[in-house]
Amino acid sequence: MAESKYQLLIKLADEKQQAAAERMSLAQNALNQARMRLEQLDNFREEYRQRLMAGGSQGMSVIQYQDFCRFLLRLDEAMVQQKQDVDRCTQRFVLERQAWQLEYKKLKAYEKLLQREREREALQEAKREQKRSDEFATRQFWDRTHGEDA
Repeated sequence: MAESKYQLLIKLADEKQQAAAERMSLAQNALNQARMRLEQLDNFREEYRQRLMAGGSQGMSVIQYQDFCRFLLRLDEAMVQQKQDVDRCTQRFVLERQAWQLEYKKLKAYEKLLQREREREALQEAKREQKRSDEFATRQFWDRTHGEDA
């Protein structure tokens, strides 16, 4: 009886928990990609800086040097933007993880309620069975003791 309402709650909570887990997974993937793009930018900037240093030691024109410096500045700006994207993705992941944890706790709470309900019903059934057994034993005793007097 009561079990079916808990099963419905568990089913709905499980669906919400799975949806939250999917959103958390998507947020984790977005965060990983943002971090990877930042690392790629950082690696590219370092390679470009080394080329600038190598070019400087071999000699380069002022215009070439200015172009290198402007490009490095643009890379720095891109890295700042990418760091901001990583921060946004991190915040989103944290929020999605918290949402998933909340849904997971709800699911586990409903499962615990169902377990307690089943235990309560099993205890009640055991008490009813014990009562039937006691009544049967009492009737048998009564029949034996009063059946002989007749």
